[in-house]
Amino acid sequence: MTIHDKIKFHHDNKRFARVTRQVADDCMEVSRGYIVDYSENFIILQETDDFKVFSYLALPIAQISTIRFNSHDRFYDKIMVLEKEIENISLPHKIDLSSWQTIFKSIKTIGLNVIVECENPNIDTFTIGPITKTTKNLVYILYFDPTGFIDEKPTSIDYESITKVMFDDRYINVFSKYIRQRKKKA
Repeated sequence: MTIHDKIKFHHDNKRFARVTRQVADDCMEVSRGYIVDYSENFIILQETDDFKVFSYLALPIAQISTIRFNSHDRFYDKIMVLEKEIENISLPHKIDLSSWQTIFKSIKTIGLNVIVECENPNIDTFTIGPITKTTKNLVYILYFDPTGFIDEKPTSIDYESITKVMFDDRYINVFSKYIRQRKKKA
């Protein structure tokens, strides 16, 4: 079964997926949840942890090395059904998964802020904030720091370095309500 076959299986059957991603030559990352949408090049995974449903992750399929569904995952899936958390698995947003640019345009249109990550240890970036602009090769994010202060100028991120985009997450949504601008010095 190919990765695309596994994606279709997990999506169509609403099965828990343990997705291992190759984010650098010598670095793997694991994401866990339910595949709620997919295209030829991307998936959206509704992330789960501790038997709770959380945020949405846009992930490039090219980085996926395995999708596991073994006895551990089956039991986790069974608990999600018994706890009725499976009823919370859905994607209430229309996200165009044609390219990174269309993904960011869709999220911006909805009005959600994002976390954009490059998990490659040689780059290792984490950018949180509103999307201000997209181009063919770049997305621009108005980063806010851990104290809620937003940058004056957006940070540009090239699509090739992105390994994960998170959106509609409680952390992002709550924090975004309290972002602020620095007072200009007189």
